Amino acid sequence: MKKALLACTLLSAWLAVPWVSAANEQTLYGYVSCAKCEDAKVTSDAHLACMRQCSAKGGEGGETVLVTDNDHQLVHLENPETVSGHYAHRVALNGYMKGNVFHVMSVRTL
Repeated sequence: MKKALLACTLLSAWLAVPWVSAANEQTLYGYVSCAKCEDAKVTSDAHLACMRQCSAKGGEGGETVLVTDNDHQLVHLENPETVSGHYAHRVALNGYMKGNVFHVMSVRTL
């Protein structure tokens, strides 16, 4: 009986997880940048060079962020490897906020 109750509880929890994350999904629009680049809010050749330098240092150069279109806020990314091919590009990031960072589920270049 205890095993059946445990199995039902685990199954219920497993089925509830996609609904919770789906309810909090959102799309953010902006530019992939490095938090340490001085011109983080500007797309230019200098910015792209700065991004490449940051990424070449393996995270030591600065944190990969999204600079939002609307209010130019820096949004920290939980899984920055998902945007590694989109440095200095304008993108749409689909995902959800997880505390004070954004978990990226998909990336679309605009």
